[in-house]
Amino acid sequence: MQQGIYIVANNNVYDQLVALLNSIEANYSQDIPVCVIPYNNNIDLVEKEVSQRKNVSLFENQATIEKWERFVTKVQALYYDYPYESGNKKKAQKVQHSRKYCAFDGEFDKFIFIDCDTLVFRPLDYVFQKLDDYDFVVHDFQRKTFEKKRIVDDFAEVLQKFYPSRDALARQFHCSGFWGAKRGAIAEQDLEVFIQDLASGEIRVFRDALSEQCLLNYMTLKKSVKLYNPTLDRNSEYCTGVCVTSKHFEEKQNILYDKGKRLTYLHYMGVSNQLFGQLCEWQRSKLPFKNALLSITDKLLKRQIGSIPYKDVFMHYRFLHEA
Repeated sequence: MQQGIYIVANNNVYDQLVALLNSIEANYSQDIPVCVIPYNNNIDLVEKEVSQRKNVSLFENQATIEKWERFVTKVQALYYDYPYESGNKKKAQKVQHSRKYCAFDGEFDKFIFIDCDTLVFRPLDYVFQKLDDYDFVVHDFQRKTFEKKRIVDDFAEVLQKFYPSRDALARQFHCSGFWGAKRGAIAEQDLEVFIQDLASGEIRVFRDALSEQCLLNYMTLKKSVKLYNPTLDRNSEYCTGVCVTSKHFEEKQNILYDKGKRLTYLHYMGVSNQLFGQLCEWQRSKLPFKNALLSITDKLLKRQIGSIPYKDVFMHYRFLHEA
């Protein structure tokens, strides 16, 4: 049974891609197959990087990409046509954001999808092992955000009848930045059912906005997948925070720890591509006393490089193999 990792990338996230690949290599495996799904056709830098790594390939199944684009386009059409009572301006992400769903039809029997703006800090074998007993493996506290924003309530109106309680439903919500599943977990026939049910009125679950994350949750909730999330088990050694907004992580030899527990990964959620680019350009500069000058230049140039949490850890992995 082949196992591997999927990442979506293009030239705009090249620095993040290099850092993630280096962290996987340094902290997990130099041999685990990694497949990069192109976000769009702007990928010449990505293609060059892929060609230099023996374990990394480019996803080239155009039929699968088009299949998921058709599905998401249909969902978006239903979303924009539905007469939401709130009258809020409708917001939907670009179709390319959903290319991560191609992982369900890829080459790996078991896989982990990882957002590009992420660093891996420990082996991921436990995720693949959990897929022997579970349909879907995640590692996040996104359910709390969904509850705070009342997204759980929107979904509960439609889906709670399939779950024993609202709390049971809430515990199934997850992030879309790090997840493990098996090939075919969401199949062609499932997409047909999703479209039919969304057209019948279930599209209202996306009351405030249609995002690839909410759509992935809709699919896993409708399938009633057997889900494992170590953050639901406080006694698990893997129960740690994962988001860059958590300021209490401790760094030891370029690894982050949460109250003594080693992080599985860190997601630089909310840090823009522009900031990452500015950070890497700053690292490449030959200015003396760069650390002391950073706050001054940030003010002069109206930047926020110095505000990026755990920026030194990111730069370690980004430039791991560069002099």
